[in-house]
Amino acid sequence: MRNEYEKTVLRLLAGRDFIATEEVAGLIGASPATARRLINRLAENRLLRRVHGGIRPLPPESNPSIPFGLREQWFSEEKRLLAAEALKLVRRDSVLFIHGGSTTACLGSGIESGSVITNSLRLAELLRERFPADDGPEVIVPGGTLDRKAGILTGTRAERAIGCYHADAVFFSARGLDAEGVLDTSDATAGVARAMIEHARLAVMLADHSKFSGDGMARMVFWSQVDVLVTADRTENRPLLDTIRRQGVKVITVPAAE
Repeated sequence: MRNEYEKTVLRLLAGRDFIATEEVAGLIGASPATARRLINRLAENRLLRRVHGGIRPLPPESNPSIPFGLREQWFSEEKRLLAAEALKLVRRDSVLFIHGGSTTACLGSGIESGSVITNSLRLAELLRERFPADDGPEVIVPGGTLDRKAGILTGTRAERAIGCYHADAVFFSARGLDAEGVLDTSDATAGVARAMIEHARLAVMLADHSKFSGDGMARMVFWSQVDVLVTADRTENRPLLDTIRRQGVKVITVPAAE
């Protein structure tokens, strides 16, 4: 439940200037002491500002990325199911673009061969740990500017490097999605994903059930540029999934996290 509490508070704070601690406690149905611990944890991860009596959003110039270590804890079992299902779509020896994220990092546990081109430092390290010798997949990390919170390489240099390759498929996630397409935290991160999608034969998005909030300031791509959406089956998300299917996207579902 802690994962849901964190996401609920961050989602509501995105449209508010201030939320009192007592209101946070009411929102998550917990005691004020539990609410304060949650606030402290989010403040330590620089996701909000803790002020007297409550919380405020970070100033606009702050990095909007959520720390990888925190995102990795959210819906972890669901993300592993999404990754396992997505890998069924490609051959074992495929050339893959993998855009950095806590969901796509789970792909690293199932890849055994082929080539991986990724802007994710965590995924590259995971594959190095799994295959310390020369066996396993080839791993290519393009240049770019390091987003320290997200643990990924972004920016125009990363986009130019991606343009030098062509892949059988791209696996990507994002901050959110809506009826039109995919949303992300910033133009820098969205731009690298777009470059990967443009240079891959098959575009596969992995999205846990929380991505249906439509949260994200930058339009990554429209649904016409996505071939497959691998997501969780959640009753409240089914109307939007039907809209996405009507735009030509193949939707594959796995059980949602409780």
